[in-house]
Amino acid sequence: MKASELIGSQVLALASASMCGTVCGVIPSADCKKIKALEVFMNDEDDCEKKILETSKITACESGTVTVRYADALVMCYPAQAVSPINLPAYSEKGENFGHITDIILDDKFNILSVVAGKREFALGEILSRSDDLIVFRLPGSKTRLPKAKKKKVPVPAPAPEKRDTTVRITGARRYSFLMGRKLTEDVRDTEGLPVAAKGETVTDELINLAREKGAIVRLTMAAM
Repeated sequence: MKASELIGSQVLALASASMCGTVCGVIPSADCKKIKALEVFMNDEDDCEKKILETSKITACESGTVTVRYADALVMCYPAQAVSPINLPAYSEKGENFGHITDIILDDKFNILSVVAGKREFALGEILSRSDDLIVFRLPGSKTRLPKAKKKKVPVPAPAPEKRDTTVRITGARRYSFLMGRKLTEDVRDTEGLPVAAKGETVTDELINLAREKGAIVRLTMAAM
């Protein structure tokens, strides 16, 4: 079967016993190994939009007629696939111009077997590279292999810096740092009357911490004022 034989075929819906439209194009899969769908111009004047018919929903295809069970098999939208190779310029790997792709040879399951460019037919495996603009074929006996395109490395975002707690908390000796270096004007005793610091001593971190432990920090503060 050729793609050219599909173009112009009428689409027959069995359930409604009606001709829905006319095939006007083919849509290959992303890897260009299979015809995934057909483009169809609708016959109904009230439904003149071009619609899409998946080949998996075709029940028969012969004598210029493509048969489906129901007309609603034709849909408005279809996932984007590769551009049809038909009409694309064809070149050899050395730049020889083979003309344009004029046809696609298919099996009965719509798998692409080969493509026709001018008077030459190329098997699918002879395609070296293709784009939406042209197709390049290997020469007979060629061992040319193209390296796979390197995947772009996606930069890994740097981890967010840890949030540091910048709240100033005054604890321990720091709360009474204003006493540092002062001389005591009297003895300081704890709640049980035991000595903590003597008159004339200089207030230090250690003395402040000791007074806090003994419950005498208020007395220390008064003695240092």
